[in-house]
Amino acid sequence: MSFNRILLMSRFLLLLPAILAITTTSQAKWLTIHNDFFQYDDKGQKVQTRSGCLMKFEDTYYWYGVKHMEFTNQYCYSSKDLLHWKNEGNMFTAPRGTNRMDVLYNEKTKKFVMVLKWETEGTDDWCNIGFATSDKPTGPFTKLSDSKVFGYNTGDMSVFKDDDGKAYYCFEQWIGDNNMNQQLALMNENYTGLEKSLQKWNISTREANMIMKNHGIYYYMTSDMDWIEPSETKYWTATNINGPWTTNLVSMLTPDDKVNKSWATQCDYVFPFKGTEDTLQMYCGDRWKTVDAYPGRNGDYVWLPMTFTPKDSVVVNYYQDWEVDPDRGIWREIDSKRNLALNKTATASSNSNTAGNVTSPFTYQNYTSTKWTSSSSDNQWISIDLGTAQKVNRVICKWSEGYAKSFKIQLSTDNTEWKDVFTTSIGAPTSVTDETFTPTDARYVRIYCTTRGDNSKGIEIFDIMVLNDSETTDISLVNGKVPGVTGQVMTCKNDVLQYTVSSAARVKLDIIDGLGRQKAVIVDEFKSAGSYNASLPGTLASGRYILRLTEGKKKTSTLQVVR
Repeated sequence: MSFNRILLMSRFLLLLPAILAITTTSQAKWLTIHNDFFQYDDKGQKVQTRSGCLMKFEDTYYWYGVKHMEFTNQYCYSSKDLLHWKNEGNMFTAPRGTNRMDVLYNEKTKKFVMVLKWETEGTDDWCNIGFATSDKPTGPFTKLSDSKVFGYNTGDMSVFKDDDGKAYYCFEQWIGDNNMNQQLALMNENYTGLEKSLQKWNISTREANMIMKNHGIYYYMTSDMDWIEPSETKYWTATNINGPWTTNLVSMLTPDDKVNKSWATQCDYVFPFKGTEDTLQMYCGDRWKTVDAYPGRNGDYVWLPMTFTPKDSVVVNYYQDWEVDPDRGIWREIDSKRNLALNKTATASSNSNTAGNVTSPFTYQNYTSTKWTSSSSDNQWISIDLGTAQKVNRVICKWSEGYAKSFKIQLSTDNTEWKDVFTTSIGAPTSVTDETFTPTDARYVRIYCTTRGDNSKGIEIFDIMVLNDSETTDISLVNGKVPGVTGQVMTCKNDVLQYTVSSAARVKLDIIDGLGRQKAVIVDEFKSAGSYNASLPGTLASGRYILRLTEGKKKTSTLQVVR
């Protein structure tokens, strides 16, 4: 049995880090995303941005939204690095509430415009479109108007600003208590009203709508209409926003998501990092609730890099830690080789037998069960011996529910004299501390916890990473090949797959179908660097499949085949 057509997924290869060479540069400015943990502001409170949006004005990111299930006040947070958020406070109050809002900047009027789903009669089923403006991205915003949308109520909504400055409104049209359809409309040039309807899909089972544009293709994306339940994301497409649009919904691919629910989220918006080399689209999903099918996955929001097949299908893989260079529009996983603490010896003030968990190379599947837990008292510490003194300038610490309210990050060359490089009194549960400081020589790195946030628990830490990012590592493409290896990473002919392993690692080679379901595992074992052959299973039904090669934690190559 043979595969009659094999397509190398060039856009996947452009993004997958293991086929990229490591070089040195001083230009890259990587921003880090941590999923599965809650985000907190400069006051130590959870970031509250349900059903909102992420925008960048000049050199600052602004994250807008509402508190969980409290839809009256519209909050704003600002950040330079997507890690540290300043609480800018309530910028606008909708008396009856709103669970959908967006903010745009209008170059013509020099105004920031807020567009809201404006509740009018006490239920989400009776809503107008509302507009408010401000001279500043942080508000306060002043209401201009609210009205029906072409004579009808609006349900979930969002706005999209195209490259030419025109803005569009996508929404559900409600008649009485019934969701009738999805629509797309052109906004006026001031973004304070609607001009005309452009497209209508007669479907009543979709909500949480948003628009993305990637390489000239528009995607109108939606979730299932199921309140706050996580949902499969589906979309229509067009090469011109005025149409024609497709009429059949296509599923966003989420490989390894066994229940196919957008990684336990409901789609909210897509944020584009428009760079000099490419535009990275970042999927942003609201994680409204804890779901049994995703044990241990916490955090209110999920941000993930989006990739695209040669046929422009949307693919969203899951990464707990990854980085984006917004100036160039490219991304990468955090390479474990950068972690100076990996597999190093750790000691602790108590329960030192479990201290090594914070430096173990664990996977997500056993992540929540591999942690250090101290005795239930204050003044606890955990220390990592890097083996030799070396430059460090960054420490990442992942906390469980047993967290330190007050703690220090300390460095030492002799395990006796300690230097404080970071101190805080606003630690938080199920959070990530990610701090960069002046490069310093250190052999020992210590987290010293003076006050617990929960007196019923000891200190609980999953993971500690120690990095030296002062010598910036960058990624550049080497013709889609593994450095030092000639030929493609994977080829397939007459049912025989040839693949290359770039370095000794546990190698996994599997097959997924167009819905992201795993169909077969061909290889799952430790292999040395070199080239190998494997036979493809002869039991696959006709269809399109993706072959994935993974070395350790890194997906190194992907090949699409059509049978």
